[in-house]
Amino acid sequence: MKIWGKVILLIIGIIIFAVYPEPVRSEEPKEPDTTKIPVEMKEAPRERPVEPPGYFPGLIAPTTIGTIEAGPVSGLISPYGNMAAYDTLLRGWRSRRIGKVILTPYLEFGGLYRSNIFLTPTDKKSDFIFNLISGLRAELSIARRHRLSIGYLGSGFIYTTYPTESHYDQNINVDMALNPKGKMSVRFGNTLRLATEERNSEFALRRRYLRNTPYVTAIYKLADRWKVEGNYQLDTLEFAKNVDRFNNFNQHTAGATLFYRILPKTAILTQYIFTYRTYPYFSPDNTATHSPLVGLTWDPTAKLTGTVKFGYTFVNYETSVDGRNNSPENWILSAQLIYRYSRYTDLTLSAQRSFQEDVDFFNSGYKNTGVWVTLNHEWSRLKVFSYASFFYLHNDYINPALDTSGQFLTRQDYIVGAGVGFSRALTRWLRIRLAYSYINRNSNFFGFSYNDHKFLAGLQTSF
Repeated sequence: MKIWGKVILLIIGIIIFAVYPEPVRSEEPKEPDTTKIPVEMKEAPRERPVEPPGYFPGLIAPTTIGTIEAGPVSGLISPYGNMAAYDTLLRGWRSRRIGKVILTPYLEFGGLYRSNIFLTPTDKKSDFIFNLISGLRAELSIARRHRLSIGYLGSGFIYTTYPTESHYDQNINVDMALNPKGKMSVRFGNTLRLATEERNSEFALRRRYLRNTPYVTAIYKLADRWKVEGNYQLDTLEFAKNVDRFNNFNQHTAGATLFYRILPKTAILTQYIFTYRTYPYFSPDNTATHSPLVGLTWDPTAKLTGTVKFGYTFVNYETSVDGRNNSPENWILSAQLIYRYSRYTDLTLSAQRSFQEDVDFFNSGYKNTGVWVTLNHEWSRLKVFSYASFFYLHNDYINPALDTSGQFLTRQDYIVGAGVGFSRALTRWLRIRLAYSYINRNSNFFGFSYNDHKFLAGLQTSF
């Protein structure tokens, strides 16, 4: 952790020295005076490699590491893995250059009203929360073909009525993309999250945790029509207090995918995903998951972009426990599609079905089925960007558990959420933001149902 502390201090220092250099990009570009531009700034802009979608700006951001508001897993190892692993934490829209390093700062200050901060079915407590988000991404281009980036994003939640619930979450990402001339490309990095699982109806106290996710992706082109890709991700969760350590886990997820291009912008794929999760302090719940899949993928240059794949999952618990299904299996799905209707409008659709584990509920396995839809539209004459989003989740738990009523029930959760948001540029470096979201969970287990309204108003800046 000392190394990460030095990295954060270095990034803060770069922000301080980045005040005076001219922006690399602006909304009103001027013709550059090439006689005064250093040699390293005369390089032609390179085409960036396509990145997996680690950030969904129109969706409701998750507040915990559990299933409460979990979004779709992105990348080729979906529907398994950490959904935030590939997020390079780029939030700003104006950049500055120091030598060969491009810096993109970001700052947001807002007021958030929540109608049910503890997510309880009764005796709901509301609060007004000040939200401060600060971020910086530093990017270095190497030989115009490779890219190294370091991103930091911190978010503070300051409660006014319940100040003891205030907390500050931090995210750090280091990402390296290598694109040598030839048939091979490699991307690897690490995402670190230090955050708080907020107090809710399941836990009377908030819980600090560390989530660390190193990853690597390698692509090799076999011929004009054939391509193979390998992915690996290690996802570790560690709670700060020993009383919660039975929920700690280490998850290895590896995938191998073979593509065959059948049309200029379309390819078929066959894939195999292996997931191995261990609980260091509760080994009876260790699982190994095998998932073969087939599907279609569309080239990123097409109007319709994305991947659709179907498969089957075989789960095996390492330890057999009486009364538990120790070998659950079911069909799975992963669909991630973006339809660009016009330069001002696009529609994003994600659908997933998979086997997941709820570390907050007796480390129980469940079948998760979810759909997320987001419509983005830019009102060019008004200079307003807007979005509308909707999601639906069904968590079907595999094994019965004891309810507070004294009955053994198989838990069923149905979660529905929706939201709208608007942002408008006041200047080239300042924007105003308004947003509203609603979430409702209906569960057959007593005490797990709730709903929550969120209203947000704030200012965003990138300078």
